[in-house]
Parts: sequence; structure tokens; C-alpha cells
Amino acid sequence: MIHAELRSHKATLSVKRRLACEQVIYFSQAYQCLSGCDLNHKNGKKQLWFIKWKFLEAKAAAYYYHGLVLDKGNEPSCHVSAVCCFLAAEELLAEGKKACLSFCLVPPVTRAPPHWGAMKQLHQKIPEVALKKSQMYGYLLEQENALQILPDLPDFQLSLRPDDCELPEIDPAWNREKWENQSQMLKMHLNDSEEEVDTE
Repeated sequence: MIHAELRSHKATLSVKRRLACEQVIYFSQAYQCLSGCDLNHKNGKKQLWFIKWKFLEAKAAAYYYHGLVLDKGNEPSCHVSAVCCFLAAEELLAEGKKACLSFCLVPPVTRAPPHWGAMKQLHQKIPEVALKKSQMYGYLLEQENALQILPDLPDFQLSLRPDDCELPEIDPAWNREKWENQSQMLKMHLNDSEEEVDTE
């Protein structure tokens, strides 16, 4: 849903910025939740790298849209802040590519998936806009060194709330002791079968 809105031509810059900022919060919460879990599970580390990759992409999108909003201001400081946002978005995108590679290399090894949705367009737009705007406002960056501080992203109230739910009880079939007992009985059965074959 969020990806569809970010890609929509009807959505305003403010709406796209808000959705991207919300994505940053959602992925941050997911990362904190998963990083506190036992990652010895075979897919735990891969899931953690996936969330980190998507978090970096979401943050790149948020800074890109925040930069576009700031760039609409008339003050030179607005343009300087916008360029800082675009450059930060480009850097985050590069970090996201590294996180994607780490995700792919964690067993089970997978191929890097193609870009899709809003990020397919942003992977092309962010470097282009960062280069164009830094060239356009390069003189301002030199004049106002003191203002070259990356602005904070807006803090929006989350619009999506998870429904309350209760996880079902663990099925008795997943009882570890039961599986161990069955495994021992199977081994004994196999041993008995081998002895019978030997005696014949």
C-alpha cells in the first residue's frame, strides 16, 4: 500500500514524504524487535539484513522527498538544507546496496532481486537530483558552510496500527521431546531390522 502511494502521480510531495518517514519508523521497529531475538535460527540473520536493507532504502526515500519539499522554499538556507538531504539520500542508497549484498550472501545465498515499486524509480532519480542540485546550489554550499547540517526528518504520527492478535498455542506435533522419542524408537526399529537381516 505504501509503495503504491509513493509511486502514485496523484499523491503530493508532502504525502509521499510522510509515507516514507512512516516506513522508516516501521522498519526501525521491526529491526529492533528482530535484533532482540535469537538469531541462531537459519533464517534469522537473513531476515535482519533484509530489514536493514529496506530501512536504509526507506530513509533514502524520506530524505529525498524531504529535500524536494525544502527546495520549494525561497530562502538560500532552504536550498542548502535540500541539497544536504539529497546528498544524504544518495549516501543512504549506497549503504542500502551494501546491505542488499550482505542479505544476498547470508545463507541461503540468493541473487540480488531487481528494484521494484517506488524504489525502482528512486534508484535512478536520487543520484540525478543530488548531482543536479549540488551543481546548481554549489555556490550556496560554499557561502553557507555553517548551515550545512543535515536537517532532521519530520516526526509523524503513525497512520497504520497493527490489529491486536493472539498467537495460537503451539501444536503438540511440534513437541520436541515427542520428536526425540519417536526418533529413538525409529533408530531402535532400524537396528532391529538390521539384526534380523544379519541372522538370516
